[in-house]
Amino acid sequence: MTCRYSCKKCMFNTNNFNDIKRHFYKKKQCKRSINSFNLSDDYLFILSLISDQNNNEIIDKLNYLKNSDIVYKNKDKLFNDIFMIEKDKNKRCIYCNKEFNKTSDVKEHIIMYCFYNKVKNNTNNSTDKYNIIESNNDNKNSFNTYNITNNNNNNINNNINNNINNNINIYLELKTPIPFDNDWDTSKIDREKKEYLVLSNFMYSKLLEEILKNEINLNVIIDKNTDTNIVYKNEMDSYIQMKSKDIIDNTMDKLKKHLLEINSTLKENILIDCIDVSKRIIEKKYNNYKNNKDIQSSVKEIISKIYEDKKEDALNISKNFNNEIMRTIHKGF
Repeated sequence: MTCRYSCKKCMFNTNNFNDIKRHFYKKKQCKRSINSFNLSDDYLFILSLISDQNNNEIIDKLNYLKNSDIVYKNKDKLFNDIFMIEKDKNKRCIYCNKEFNKTSDVKEHIIMYCFYNKVKNNTNNSTDKYNIIESNNDNKNSFNTYNITNNNNNNINNNINNNINNNINIYLELKTPIPFDNDWDTSKIDREKKEYLVLSNFMYSKLLEEILKNEINLNVIIDKNTDTNIVYKNEMDSYIQMKSKDIIDNTMDKLKKHLLEINSTLKENILIDCIDVSKRIIEKKYNNYKNNKDIQSSVKEIISKIYEDKKEDALNISKNFNNEIMRTIHKGF
């Protein structure tokens, strides 16, 4: 059977291990799909290096990677070890000396287990609670075994199940986000705050911060580390990727519209002259953004930072559509 590999971050797929290796060396990192958020770099990386036909068998064995990135950071060393194993057609692990029937089994074993422990031990020289290598004391000449103890397994699985159950309860309370192309819900911003916003020198950014306090407005997920931008489109399309410029332009368009609407409803409590000045400033700031590239760059940084600060909350909202994110991505494997 032909082996099939797929990047669990972006779902690029190939039948060649060297292709998936090259994929992880691209100058520009691949962009995360919505299902890969909240999964660690090592978890995604190692599953990507294991043939898809074996993924379902090993998923439960990788709980120790849920907060890890040390394997990915040392991928040069890992790939070099794999190259030497394949070159020598080695059937014995170069770290623990355990023997296997096939070279491919040695490679998979190192990717999943031994390399992690080697790097982990070199990093801190301490016993890791997720360390999957246990010494076999029955035979001084025997080599290490590679199973997490039943107690550790039960504890880890129980913790994960409890977290999942707790998270599901939280997700059920969350509402469907407003589609990104639609106007936001500003009903939770009180009148006093609105008066402050339209007279503020930072009216655009401050309004966005207030808007994103309402969970149904959390329809943007930005991750600067991977240059990934995802927005909630609608119930049919769910989440889609979108260019940064399009997100910022759309955001500025909606902020201007909402500011002008707020401006027009506050005439009872604020001097007409102030209202008129506020309206001109709203228009001027927007036009400056549209016509000045330096301002566009600054605005992009400010708005992106505001969205990124709400990334975790927006991810929680997104899980309404993925139900339980781990189960969804695993099903795709």
